Amino acid sequence: MNDRDEIKTQIIKHALIHVPFEGWSQDLLERAAKEAGMDASYGWRVFPKGPLEAISYWSQLLDRQMVADLPDPSNYRVREKVALAVKTRLCLLIPYREAAGKTAAYLAFPPYMGQGSRLLYQTVNEIWYYAGDTSTDYNFYTKRALLAWVYASTFLYWLRDHSDHFEATWSFLERRIDEVLALPKIPKKIAETLFPWKSRD
Repeated sequence: MNDRDEIKTQIIKHALIHVPFEGWSQDLLERAAKEAGMDASYGWRVFPKGPLEAISYWSQLLDRQMVADLPDPSNYRVREKVALAVKTRLCLLIPYREAAGKTAAYLAFPPYMGQGSRLLYQTVNEIWYYAGDTSTDYNFYTKRALLAWVYASTFLYWLRDHSDHFEATWSFLERRIDEVLALPKIPKKIAETLFPWKSRD
């Protein structure tokens, strides 16, 4: 991690304390920079595109931590690897559940939905790489579209789950995976609508 990344990480760390109460804003990033012992200007200097860029960086931090925390994939079947990765990613959010809910609400606004979709794609793409996916045909899109649905629906369920150790969420996750496995392959056109920019790569 270079100095700029460390600055970003510290600002995110302090911002997440206040996000549950205030949501994301440029003022929040500047205050978080001050609380991290920096000049307030670092709030916009390292995140010139504002809260959306800060959220994107946080998501990337979580994805990297998820990959680092996952065990050797050679000991698991594909289904187990996918379930384990989704669970690991959500467990990283446990200390920040209220902030995660506020972030999801922020990304639900029309101007930010495209970036929200990109961040979801990045997460499920990391999960599929961990699971050993090497597809390059339309199955590439299909797998990611279906896993995006599994992850997003499980995330929303998790936000409302008050069961011990989130056992209800993990049962919900298993059911969603079972449902996906029972589905026929979805057409490439449908899969591409979830990640339209990928079809133009």
